[in-house]
Amino acid sequence: MLDDSIMDLWTRLLLGVTAFAVLGYIGVVYGGCAADPDCHFRLCPGRHSLCGVDHAHVQDR
Repeated sequence: MLDDSIMDLWTRLLLGVTAFAVLGYIGVVYGGCAADPDCHFRLCPGRHSLCGVDHAHVQDR
């Protein structure tokens, strides 16, 4: 019985750490892009979903 509760706590800890890491990564990548004027979101080939970010420098005209 004790082994089950320890394993349950260990599983919850690992799931929590994983969720924190994934959300932190998304926040850094996409949040940083929102503050950068040269950063644009890139759509997938089907143009229905977001695939990532592109950094394109704006040329002075």
